[in-house]
Amino acid sequence: MAGSHVVVGLAAWTWVAPHLGLPVLDPRALGFATLGALLPDIDHPSSWVGRRLPVISRPLAAMIGHRGVTHSLIAVVTCVVFLRWEGMRRAMIDPLVVGYLSHLAADLLTTSGLRLTWPSSKRQAIGLCRTGSFAETMIVASVAVGAGFHLLQADRAFGL
Repeated sequence: MAGSHVVVGLAAWTWVAPHLGLPVLDPRALGFATLGALLPDIDHPSSWVGRRLPVISRPLAAMIGHRGVTHSLIAVVTCVVFLRWEGMRRAMIDPLVVGYLSHLAADLLTTSGLRLTWPSSKRQAIGLCRTGSFAETMIVASVAVGAGFHLLQADRAFGL
C-alpha cells in the first residue's frame, strides 16, 4: 500500500534526521524519503513504482518475485553501507535509505512478512496486521500521530 509506506517513510525520516544532523523538513529530503519508502516494491509490477518503471519491474518480478532480494537482508546491508559511506551526498542518500528501511520494517509487521534470508523462501513476520486491513490503517495512523508529537518535541530539542 503506497500511501501507508509513504506515511511510515516520512515518519521514520522525522525521527532519524535530527540524529544524522540533517534537516527534518527539507523538501528534497522528504522527497527522497518518500521515494525510498516506495522503492522496495519495484519488484511488483502493480505497485506504485512498478507501474511507473515497468521496464525494470516486470523483468525483476519474473526473475525473483515480489518481496525477494529487494526485501531481504541483502537490501538491508546495502542500505547500511550507503548510510555509512561518507562519499555519497548525505542529503539525498540518507533519506532514501531511511525510507527504504522503513518500508521493510512496515512489511515485517504484516502477516506476509519478508524473505530476509533470500533466496530462501522462508519468511519472517511479526504478523500484527494484513496488508490493506483496518489494523494496518490504525498502525499507520499511530505512526503518523507519533511522528507529529516527535516533531513538536524535536522543535524544542533541536531547534527545527
